[in-house]
Amino acid sequence: MTGISEQDFVGVCARITGFGQYDLYGTGMAPLYLDTARDQVGRERFDTFWAALKKALEQQQGLEKLSPPHLEVARALVYLWYTGAWPKLAPAAHAALRREKANTEFVAAPSAYTEGLVWRTFHGHPAGAKAPGFGTWSVKPPDVPAIEELREESADGAGGAYRVGFEDPVALDDVPHDLLPAFRASRDVAPSEVPTARAPEAAEEEEIRA
Repeated sequence: MTGISEQDFVGVCARITGFGQYDLYGTGMAPLYLDTARDQVGRERFDTFWAALKKALEQQQGLEKLSPPHLEVARALVYLWYTGAWPKLAPAAHAALRREKANTEFVAAPSAYTEGLVWRTFHGHPAGAKAPGFGTWSVKPPDVPAIEELREESADGAGGAYRVGFEDPVALDDVPHDLLPAFRASRDVAPSEVPTARAPEAAEEEEIRA
């Protein structure tokens, strides 16, 4: 199988992260993240995953067509782009992939932390780095763009950004918490094993207020 180019890598990652290719190139992390993923999964196994991922994205069911190990790698790749860290994989996926690397989370590079996409989701900045200019606290952040605009910005000729499991736009409260971009409460939990937060029952709310 031929090697994966940086252009191909960024084009597909734009569809699974929800960010445009311009944003991904702008981080300067694409070559590092491609090398990191290849190194962690193994070159041949990553090439097999990549072919399966591209095929899945062309089908209506999308990522649901991936096998559990490949789905775990896809989640790890998104996690890498958002946080700059390669996560610990689910033990079953780690075993199925026959990885020769220690199954631990690590930051890909010091600069990867500051370039994490998570900061861009709320127009923030990483603690201790890339601080905004003086007085920016008094300026209202840009409004959240319309879903149509996001799809146009992320378009790569295949109808825009890939939508994970949602046919139409949904309210933020309806999205499972493990699908939202953020750092993990526990750094030792595999992406596929993060539980969905449960809203407190009425009795619990009354107890809290009391």
